[in-house]
Amino acid sequence: MSLRQKLLQIKADWEKWEDRLSIAVAVFFAAAIAANVGLFFSVRKTPSFFGAAFSWLYAVSWFPAAILLRNRAKWVRAVSIVRWTAVGAILLGIAAGAGGGLGLFSAVCVMPYAVFTSAYSGLSQGAWVSYFLPLAQAVTASLLARRLRRKEAKQK
Repeated sequence: MSLRQKLLQIKADWEKWEDRLSIAVAVFFAAAIAANVGLFFSVRKTPSFFGAAFSWLYAVSWFPAAILLRNRAKWVRAVSIVRWTAVGAILLGIAAGAGGGLGLFSAVCVMPYAVFTSAYSGLSQGAWVSYFLPLAQAVTASLLARRLRRKEAKQK
């Protein structure tokens, strides 16, 4: 089968490919968290091969998925909720760390912080990656949601 025929087949079954892409991004996100969340609590802090691989797969697949799935309301809504929750968890985690890091409040704030920043633990050692990427994804998801609302309003 030639490349042109394959592309035409993908275009004909586009909804099926959209489902596969959204599932793949969700699996990469969950796998990156599962592979890296232990690093947050370990002394070693070095990501495993699988942790780094899933972090890169998630980061690389998210932005093309945002472009290709920009017209799927459920996907845009879910991504927006997850990304803004991550930004909130990171801000709470930073506030808990700045406040001394002791007590129940700190534990409640640090657990979501550890979960959401673990998705990026395999990308680099720089902390800015764990803070900048969720914010960039949250802003992108919000812009996609706004675009989708405008498009729906024009259709009505």
